[in-house]
Amino acid sequence: MINRRQLIVVLTIHFSLFTCVALAQTSKKEIFKDIYRTGSNYFAYPGPSDKKLTKAPDGYKPFYISHYGRHGSRYMSNNKYYVTAINKLDSAAQYGILTAKGKDVLEKLRIGYADAWHRDGDLSKLGAKQHRDIAHRMYKRFPELLSQPIKIDARSSTVRRCMLSMFSFCQELQALNPELDIALEASKHDWKWVVEDLSIKPQETPESEKYEQQRSAIFESAHNPTRLMASLFTNTAKAAEFINGRDLMEALYNVAEDLQNVPELNIELIDVFTKDELFNMWTGYNAGWLLNTGLVPGCTPYYMQQQEVLDSIVSTADRAIAKGEPTATLRFSHDSSVLPLAYLLGLKEARSGNPDMKNLYKYISIDKIIPMAANIQMIFYRKEGSDDVLVKFLLNENETTLPNVKTDCAPYYHWRDVRDFYRQK
Repeated sequence: MINRRQLIVVLTIHFSLFTCVALAQTSKKEIFKDIYRTGSNYFAYPGPSDKKLTKAPDGYKPFYISHYGRHGSRYMSNNKYYVTAINKLDSAAQYGILTAKGKDVLEKLRIGYADAWHRDGDLSKLGAKQHRDIAHRMYKRFPELLSQPIKIDARSSTVRRCMLSMFSFCQELQALNPELDIALEASKHDWKWVVEDLSIKPQETPESEKYEQQRSAIFESAHNPTRLMASLFTNTAKAAEFINGRDLMEALYNVAEDLQNVPELNIELIDVFTKDELFNMWTGYNAGWLLNTGLVPGCTPYYMQQQEVLDSIVSTADRAIAKGEPTATLRFSHDSSVLPLAYLLGLKEARSGNPDMKNLYKYISIDKIIPMAANIQMIFYRKEGSDDVLVKFLLNENETTLPNVKTDCAPYYHWRDVRDFYRQK
């Protein structure tokens, strides 16, 4: 029989778990407040909602920053969606069956494609600005560390948009403090410490196939082009002879969502869709990302491909602590790297996976984790005369927590406890 004290402990645990899940949940109403969030990993970096950070315990000062970021806003990695949409609408124009809306969409597509031509996957102007802004805020938030003439080690994926993101970030830091000694590196030699290791092949699970079938059904049902076709073509029967409405819908979705990353064009295509259409497509994309990363309980643990990066982050932090000199480590990678790392680090935003494919978005919403320029910052603090080291985690510059690690000074954690949690994994 359970006694009163045990009951209190049980209720406290359940309340804590409920609170964690409740905080992580995303609602349809929330998405509708900023419909561009339906772009998932296309979502342009929104900037931090935390204006002020929790003050460190008395006497503790920052001495080391470990930063891991995604490249900034980019053009679509493949312009095939532009080509598909333009070719189909242009053919409809030849038959004279474009509505006024269809003509407007075709004109905007041509403007967007002219700008995107031969820029597949390139960093956009907004992407460079995002990294300058993140670096600027980092400097202003931690001046005790970054105003010193310290050494900073910066490493990037060899993909051009990542290298340029690193350059923009470091250029801003250097402008704020010319005495910083920043070493920039982008080499295949460093890949296993910067990017996930795709040579690791986790054993596939039966659940993965079952979940993928469920996700695919949700994804396909969301691509119902009936309303869209009627809005673009005066003769939908004729259009259907040479246009696959489902494929056109997917192409326009990708173009419309990515246009938020090139705001200088002053064109939008998001209104081609209703909010419900965008929301329904987004749930399928969101679930796909989580399945392909392994964040759904029981599915293939692809996040283990990021284990080498986590090991490097831990060992590099240990060396910085042992050396005792103030410093910073900056890594620049991709969305496919940040998402599994957020899970391995134990961040609350990535730890609520649920096998309910239809409602998975309520528990993990990737636009909160891997928008363009997504970043995870670990800020280390120490106190003079003490061997205790504290660490605080920022996800996209907002304070976050590790539900599986105990602390008596949240959102700060004792590094020894965090390190033990990672080593056990």
